Amino acid sequence: MPQPPEPEQGGAREQPGAAPEGTLGGAARARTRRSRATAETAERPPSLAAKAGSRDPEAAAREAALRLLTVRARSRAELERRLGQRGLPEDAAAAALNRLEAVGLVDDTEFAKAYAESRAGRGVDPSLIARELRGRGVDPDLAARATGAAVPADEQAERCRQVAEARLARMEGLRPDVQFRRLAGYLDRRGYPAGLIDTVVTSLVNFEQGVRSDRV
Repeated sequence: MPQPPEPEQGGAREQPGAAPEGTLGGAARARTRRSRATAETAERPPSLAAKAGSRDPEAAAREAALRLLTVRARSRAELERRLGQRGLPEDAAAAALNRLEAVGLVDDTEFAKAYAESRAGRGVDPSLIARELRGRGVDPDLAARATGAAVPADEQAERCRQVAEARLARMEGLRPDVQFRRLAGYLDRRGYPAGLIDTVVTSLVNFEQGVRSDRV
């Protein structure tokens, strides 16, 4: 007689060839992670260089330059440097900047003039202003002309004294040696020559009374 099947022990038996417990869930989770990564990559905005590669690179460079100019005025060299950092082709950047120059949106002469006047208004010495302009890529001769127009050479000493007087008015109550040291450092950071600083500060700080002397 055929024997009856044996009763199952401890629930259903594992089927041959079935994946071990936990394997199917791990595979599903891996597929989910891959799907999410693919979606994130698809949603990530392309870089400026990638955009330039998919359309007119000159147009991309022009738009990027205009965005930079809305933040603040810049020299042509500054714009060239920033566009290069964004991966835009050099020839496309040059063509875009040439067009912006033609309509007056990029103008190193006006940039240098405005920059020099602004810095001079904050009490900065012409030598430092010219150095800052050169650091921004402005032609040295143009930087010198803009600086000279903002602060004529024969006004340097008078301007230094005015800046020093305004600053010293905020140091009342300090000892004369502290006034002298701080005022000299303040003028030095604004680029004034050491000899002029010494002359101006010595004439303003009275070491006997601790107050400013009468102007001579």
